[in-house]
Amino acid sequence: MAVGQGLKLGEGANNVVSKIRKNPTQFLLATFLVMCCAATKKFQIFPMVWIAGQSKCLKEVTAIPNGVGWAQDIDGKHYSANSWIERKTDCTEKAEVFTFVTESFTITTAYLVFFGVTKACFNFLTGASCDKFGRKWTLVIGWILAIPMPFMVLGATGWWTVAFSNVFLGMMQALVWSATIFIMIDYLGQENSGAAIGINETVGYTTIAIITEVASAIMNEDEPRGNCYYVIIGLIVVNIVVAVLFLKESKPIAVQEEADRTQRSLTDVGAQTGTSLVWPSGRQSDIHVAKSAFIYTSFVNTSLMTICFAGLMINFISGFAWGLFKKWMKADYEVDGELKWAKLEKEDVANVVLCYGVLKGTLQWIFGFLGDRFGRKRFVVAGLSVVVLGLVVIALTGLMSDEPLVGFMFGALFMGAGTGVMYTNCLAAIVDHSDPSWRSSALGAYRFWRDLGYAVGALVTGSVADWVGIPWSIGLTAMLTATSALLILIFYKEVPAGSGAKAAAAVEDVKAYPEAEKVAPGVKASEAEQAAPAAATAPEKLAEAIDSQKASEEPIVEDVCTV
Repeated sequence: MAVGQGLKLGEGANNVVSKIRKNPTQFLLATFLVMCCAATKKFQIFPMVWIAGQSKCLKEVTAIPNGVGWAQDIDGKHYSANSWIERKTDCTEKAEVFTFVTESFTITTAYLVFFGVTKACFNFLTGASCDKFGRKWTLVIGWILAIPMPFMVLGATGWWTVAFSNVFLGMMQALVWSATIFIMIDYLGQENSGAAIGINETVGYTTIAIITEVASAIMNEDEPRGNCYYVIIGLIVVNIVVAVLFLKESKPIAVQEEADRTQRSLTDVGAQTGTSLVWPSGRQSDIHVAKSAFIYTSFVNTSLMTICFAGLMINFISGFAWGLFKKWMKADYEVDGELKWAKLEKEDVANVVLCYGVLKGTLQWIFGFLGDRFGRKRFVVAGLSVVVLGLVVIALTGLMSDEPLVGFMFGALFMGAGTGVMYTNCLAAIVDHSDPSWRSSALGAYRFWRDLGYAVGALVTGSVADWVGIPWSIGLTAMLTATSALLILIFYKEVPAGSGAKAAAAVEDVKAYPEAEKVAPGVKASEAEQAAPAAATAPEKLAEAIDSQKASEEPIVEDVCTV
């Protein structure tokens, strides 16, 4: 079960409230910062599908009326055209839109690749930075790095400049949003990690859902590179000022929490920057905690490996929802040259995306809190399964319906609900399997794989859509998501409630038991305390802790064994 499972629902709620009351101003400030971070993301991303797309004046065709000029024989050679460019007379392209004669979804959703790859890499760096340098200045640097972004879009002379601007969005989102998550976990504690992350993600994604409607209202389809980006400039300035002047550092709270959990001094916890890897030959390699956390989360702990894949798939789907799905809705859909259904209006597209975003946002704090009490596995599996249902509904609607709006809304609701159920619990599962002093690095590793899903999703869904069509691209996404749910069901193991406290107690008893040197070489007999009462029970307690370790795949404590 989750670390906080020992508390009943009422006790858990009271515990969360009491923790917030200890630092209400700073907790609310972190809430404000994540709201602004989310709003910036949506104001940047929403207009993208209108900034670049299919030309309205030019179109590639494979035949022309009556076949005039289709083939000619000149000087004994035969010439034939594979395609023609159809140009509408009395047609003017939109001045602020970059158009393509034949739109490639791989190209026009490339902004998600730039965003996803950058955010993934910076998520890992953010985790390491927050563990080493603290949360506040990591967050401030994130806002500073966002400064070039709106100006690149406003002054762009080509699509690739606009697409590349999302590199700075990825930097900002990784540094700022990640830091706010770490801050909220610091204030609520590891036993309430699901509630902390749930509050953070609910605030963020509910803001995104609301800003979808705001961005739609203020954006001009003829000049999409306008109002939204002026708002972004204002948000950046305000948040730099607020963070520098009013935000306090919360890293000391995490250090104190681990000192209490493992019964070590603050100096000992704060100075811990490395781990040791012992090879079969006995050779020892010293590795920085951030690197160890990345390797452990990504490649060692089977439970967390499945969680990382689930995270990748959920943002694979987010990339589809914000990119290819919107592209599909905003253009006429033709099958074999015949119109299947007419394009949806800008407001309808925004409403469908709202259906996805509002449940994705509002459900996260509820199921994050429930995950703290009842475990992560059931919610992650259930959420992924509901997402698969939503994808199937969307694909079938697009293929079979002449009026797809209602079906798209229902599919988006299922996708949003499923994401809301599992999203927070994936993050909290990482926290369950880590310790406060390195949990930011572990979360950074998970968020690396999760946000890589934006790039992988954009490339895969775009390529498959260009190859065999959008419905088949959605079908592939559904199959991969179902595979992820199955892997979680088979391989994920819950962390026993209170496992951290048991491990800490075992460490103290091992230190007091000289024979433990045979089991844990890192504990020297010379360090043993007077241990007459503990010596008799130390072997049993150590064995119990090791059994707990094997069951949960969580490293006990670095003092007992190296990772």
